[in-house]
Amino acid sequence: MKFTLITTVSILSTLASGLALPDLTPRGAVIRPDIAIVIKEDFPTTSFPTTTAEVSRSNGQHNVKTLLAFTVPACTGKCTVSFSDATTATGSRRMQFFTTGSPPTDGNTWTSKPYTNIHKGTFTTSSSGAGAATVVEDFGLTFDCPSTSTKYGFEVQPVWDNDSVTWDIKKAGFIITC
Repeated sequence: MKFTLITTVSILSTLASGLALPDLTPRGAVIRPDIAIVIKEDFPTTSFPTTTAEVSRSNGQHNVKTLLAFTVPACTGKCTVSFSDATTATGSRRMQFFTTGSPPTDGNTWTSKPYTNIHKGTFTTSSSGAGAATVVEDFGLTFDCPSTSTKYGFEVQPVWDNDSVTWDIKKAGFIITC
């Protein structure tokens, strides 16, 4: 009897090992910005395309904002905007996230940019910048994913009088997951 039970378990183990394992690949796609354009109040007609994005304000002046363009492929379910791993973060460490009237393009400046549209949320980074930012306000950071590839535009602004956050768009910062 013991021999039969051991033989049966052995045979079942062999058969099970040949079955396909479940796909444990994360299902959520991570979409990074196509471009980032830093726009500066003190240089209203100069475009600063970059991979190091920033928002800042000093004593209520010298505003620096970043325009971001994302191409989100067709996907199902919900898409979510999040932020993590700032390179530097000082002052209030807060950023407001807005949609724009159209996606930004190279050459946009403080005076020639898509209009700022809908406030979607506010984020606060940690004092070290490391890790996920805290969502302070959420007015639509999760939305229906597009059924066809779609380009989105956003503007990131500083909050309060003294604020500075920088991030590398190729490694961290704002992403969309779907």
